Amino acid sequence: MANFKKKFKFYAGYVWQLFKDALPSLIMYICAGGILMMVTIKMKDEGFYFKNAATVWMVVCIAVAAGYNALITWANGGQQYEMLASGNVRRRTEQLYGEGYKISKHKETKEYRLWKGFVVGGIIAILPVIIGIVWGVNQSAIDARLAQGKLGGMELLGIVFSGWSVLPFYYANSLGNSVSYFLSLLFAIIPIAVTVAFYTGGAYARRNKAIRQQQIADKAAEMAANRTKKINYGGLPGTKPKKRK
Repeated sequence: MANFKKKFKFYAGYVWQLFKDALPSLIMYICAGGILMMVTIKMKDEGFYFKNAATVWMVVCIAVAAGYNALITWANGGQQYEMLASGNVRRRTEQLYGEGYKISKHKETKEYRLWKGFVVGGIIAILPVIIGIVWGVNQSAIDARLAQGKLGGMELLGIVFSGWSVLPFYYANSLGNSVSYFLSLLFAIIPIAVTVAFYTGGAYARRNKAIRQQQIADKAAEMAANRTKKINYGGLPGTKPKKRK
């Protein structure tokens, strides 16, 4: 029973850590959708759907959210690589001496793992996936209300939580087109791709930096060891070699 509790606590900690890693970017994507809705909804009467400022705002909001996602995951990748290095030291000493080197700040749940990039990206992509499926299944009802100029609860929730992925298609259909909302599922690829790429990139950047620092330190130590030492003669008469003319 004690072993089960220990494993449950460990895996629960892993899940919680993955959720915490995804939360800042998830919130930013939600905010980007909200800003996009507030800005472009005012353009409805001016016919700016997919034209001029509306198109620019769509691109800007998605780019800002993806950029913030990249920044956060790059930093996480670097930090978790350092945690992985600490964990490797601890496990190596445990293999050699039967007891792990105690590192107070080390947490295995924060170690770098390639698969974590896909999981964190998947957590961020949950909302566009769910909303894209729900909207796709209810396409006819949503488009019927759109033709009447009405906004239902389903549309409101979708726009609030994932406006950045569904509004482009919603606006396209407001012009009389018939674009499937299932296509908004393609937007879920953005946070997954960004998270995996920058999480891995951040880890390898920190690794390369550590390698360069070690190489510089090794070279400095080698130069110091090979440096010719000056002999101290103590200033005694007859002990200092004569200079050649």
